[in-house]
Amino acid sequence: MKNLKTVFAVVTALLLLNSNSFAQKGQSSSGNCVEKGTILIDGFYGFPYFNGTLLKAAYRDSLGRNNQVRNLNHFGGKVEVMLTDKMGVGIEGTWASATVRYIGNNGLIYTAGVDKIRVLAKMSFHFATGEKVDPYLTWGLGYKNTNVYTNEPSAVNDISLNIVPIAFRVGIGMRYFFTDMIGVNAEVGLGGPMMQGGLSLKF
Repeated sequence: MKNLKTVFAVVTALLLLNSNSFAQKGQSSSGNCVEKGTILIDGFYGFPYFNGTLLKAAYRDSLGRNNQVRNLNHFGGKVEVMLTDKMGVGIEGTWASATVRYIGNNGLIYTAGVDKIRVLAKMSFHFATGEKVDPYLTWGLGYKNTNVYTNEPSAVNDISLNIVPIAFRVGIGMRYFFTDMIGVNAEVGLGGPMMQGGLSLKF
C-alpha cells in the first residue's frame, strides 16, 4: 500500500510539472498568439471550384432531371512554422472534385468528373498580431494536376489536363484563437479557392 501511494505521488507530481511547463510554453513572451517558433496547422474548406461549377451547369442544362451533380469544392490543409515573429514558411495542399451521374438513352448509368490536386510551398507575413488575432498576407508557388474522367458501363477513360502544371496562391487571411491551441481561420485570395475557412491548431 505504501509503494502504491509513493507511485501515485510521483505520477501526480510529474503530471503537474508537465502541465505547468506546457502552460508556460503556450504563453507567448511577447503577449502575441503567434511568435518565432510557433507551429500552425490549418484544415479548411474552400469554394468555389470553377471546373465543378461549369460541369454542373453543362450537365444540368443538357440532361435535365436524369442526372445527379455533386460539386465538393475544395478540401485542404497547411502547416506553417514561424521563422521570426513576422515571417513564416510552410506547405499547403488542396483537393477539389466534381462528379455527375446520369442515365443515358439506353437506360445505363454513366459517370463523369473532374478533380484537381495542388501542392504549394508558401511564405506568410504576419502583421498586427494580438493575443488572440493573427492577420497575415500569404503567397506561394507549387504544382497542380487536373484530371478528367468518364466511367461508362463498358470502359473507363482517364485524361490528364495538366497543360500548365503550375499552381500559385496570393491571399490575405486571419486566425482567431479561442484557447492557447485552438482557433478558426478564414482567407480570401487568388489561385485555388477564392474563399476558405476552417479550424486552426497552434503549438
